[in-house]
Amino acid sequence: MKKVWMLLLVLCFGQLVFSQNEKTTHSHFNKGKSFWGIGISPVYSDMMGSYTDISITKGNTNLGILLAPMYGKFVQQNWMIGVMGIAGVHTDQRSYLTYPITIGPGPSLPNVDTKNIDNSLDIGIAPITRYYLPLNKRNSTAFFLQAALPAVYSKSNNTLRYKYASGAVDEFKYQYDQFSLRGSIGFGLSVQGKFGSFDTHVSNMGWFLSFNKLISKK
Repeated sequence: MKKVWMLLLVLCFGQLVFSQNEKTTHSHFNKGKSFWGIGISPVYSDMMGSYTDISITKGNTNLGILLAPMYGKFVQQNWMIGVMGIAGVHTDQRSYLTYPITIGPGPSLPNVDTKNIDNSLDIGIAPITRYYLPLNKRNSTAFFLQAALPAVYSKSNNTLRYKYASGAVDEFKYQYDQFSLRGSIGFGLSVQGKFGSFDTHVSNMGWFLSFNKLISKK
């Protein structure tokens, strides 16, 4: 529910910032137009372990960023072909007490200070295409369909550390990496304005928020 409210607030903000007077007709989707952009993803996806997050509470720290630079060109009216980069890191650190299991009568064992650290790294690139469906004559807002073929290298490691009352420490580490090439289909909403365009899109790559700027031809 928190993510839904965030999305609605962002869309409202984008409409207020980027919309202009009713006489303006935007040409963002015209054949030959090209743009660059940068996006972030604020949620975890099944394709990448990294996402944009800042959350610090007692015993729990989550820090991360997932950036998605993008270049696109309209090869036909409303039809864009481009490429999107993927670069992200994320760390999740949790501290808590572990209660040893005891069976039968006898003295209880002291609690164990436990720290669990998960780190993720994602690097990738994705050929991408979109078809925009303007929602008004001014082309200020458009729905779009999206398809991509992301190639992503992911690396993750986990460290589990136990610190006992005696001062002794046990540490266990686990690491894996993988390369994935998976088709992706999604949809999104784009808001146009004189400063550029704002869009949000959802697919199995995750949920992204992006700002784009048309490339001026000299």
